[in-house]
Amino acid sequence: MAATIKDVAREAGVAVCTVSFAMNGSAHVAEATKKRIFGAVERLNYRPNQSARGLVTKKTNNIGLAVAETADGLENGILLEVIQGLGRAASHKNYDLLLSFQKQQTDKPDEHLLDVYRKQSADGLILMGNKMSERPYKDLLTNRFPFVLLGRPYKDNLCHSVNADNEQGGYLAAQFLLKKGHRRIGFITPCSLEFDAAIDRLNGYKRALTEFDIEVDEKLIALGSFEPDSGYQETETLLSLKDRPSAIIAGRDVIAARVNEKAVTLGYQVPDDLAIVGFDNTIVAQLARPGITSVELPMLTMGHEAGKLLISLIEGDIEYDAIQKISLPCGIFERDTT
Repeated sequence: MAATIKDVAREAGVAVCTVSFAMNGSAHVAEATKKRIFGAVERLNYRPNQSARGLVTKKTNNIGLAVAETADGLENGILLEVIQGLGRAASHKNYDLLLSFQKQQTDKPDEHLLDVYRKQSADGLILMGNKMSERPYKDLLTNRFPFVLLGRPYKDNLCHSVNADNEQGGYLAAQFLLKKGHRRIGFITPCSLEFDAAIDRLNGYKRALTEFDIEVDEKLIALGSFEPDSGYQETETLLSLKDRPSAIIAGRDVIAARVNEKAVTLGYQVPDDLAIVGFDNTIVAQLARPGITSVELPMLTMGHEAGKLLISLIEGDIEYDAIQKISLPCGIFERDTT
């Protein structure tokens, strides 16, 4: 049988509440008494029941990572990097990490996410891959439930957030190709323009063109998606233009891989006939043949910073309304496709 708090109290010769005070640090306990208590804890191999403790302290020591089903992080390692960074921050402060996938095809896609605070299954949430809309922020903010958005909120000062500077990333990709002499550069968004990453990367691409005195040609912009064939048709359409692009920026590495595949099928040589730049610097870009030049987002650092920020919110080190926005720079890794 596992030892209970009553067993520890009996072994140490103190009241149950004294054991609780010593372990939680919620009241003063004499050093000699604490020494007896922790000696009993070690001898009995006592482990506190977190669920029972949570009923008393109103804390679970859990933080939740809620990932929208549309996010493709599992297939290319992005999510794993976020989890690794978040896990480091959580373990440093003795928190456990819960992972939840949000269904997007239901009438109320965020309902089960909002249940997290209703059921008190976690002390706070990190949201990843959400569309730029008011849900689920409104209910979370109304209830003053601690949460951090991995991404850019749909309006300024709405909530605490950690984000890669996607506009800078789009700018870097276009600037990189422009400096290589390309002037007709196609752009396939990573997904629909309901997502902040798509909007920001596209805006960065346009800004770079403008700085090089090149007029933005809307025919060179195609909308990508999370569909498994996104990139094939868009590439064919772009390459069928009379004044076709000499380079294509794909909003995600998986799309860049399809751009390469389609271009080769159509008889183009990469990079001689067509240069390709992807986004996220995932395992897809690293292992592809030819290797795909890609913009890197600091996902591990984003996860770590989001975890630290959320725990600071939970523990009251940061005021709920003192909105913190952390934006991290991107880099670019050149490979065979350029």
